[in-house]
Amino acid sequence: MPSIIQSFTGKYAFLSPLFRSAFFFDNDQYNSPAAAFEAAKILSRPDRVSFIGWNIQPWNARRLGKNIPKNWMRPDWDAAQLDIMLDIQRSKFSWPTLREMLLATEDAQLVHGNACHDNVWGVCECQSLPAGKQKYGVSTRCTGGDNRLGLILMQVRQEVRAGLHLTPLVPKCGPAVEVTSAVAA
Repeated sequence: MPSIIQSFTGKYAFLSPLFRSAFFFDNDQYNSPAAAFEAAKILSRPDRVSFIGWNIQPWNARRLGKNIPKNWMRPDWDAAQLDIMLDIQRSKFSWPTLREMLLATEDAQLVHGNACHDNVWGVCECQSLPAGKQKYGVSTRCTGGDNRLGLILMQVRQEVRAGLHLTPLVPKCGPAVEVTSAVAA
């Protein structure tokens, strides 16, 4: 097992927010963390319909999320987005197959390496790519990166090891009904 996983592609694509995997967040089913994250920006749940279910490809969710009208946005988005991403990842990795895949990363440091200048959720490595493979040319130099997604994934992995998130999160469809059996006299 590598001590650092620097790219969420190939064998480790399941760590990416673009990975298609059905899970529930805020009582709705999403097909990727990207779709759930972008939908969570929208204050009104009925306005999130474009992101829910299998309606949208993960990469299109990001594009749509960048065009959400300001008056639709949650007023607390900047403060809430880290907790929201954490909740999304907890829900995604509450499903047994993905949970086991996450645990299989053992103690590797998880780094959301990218070449698209995302130094908030990951670490841009655009300078390490050959010039022909750089998406935005060689003029931009990226340094450092917060790797917030990698840190969140490592936190979820620790929580799972501690026995948390062992039951898949599913929506609450209505109030709990107590089931009793009536015995005929």
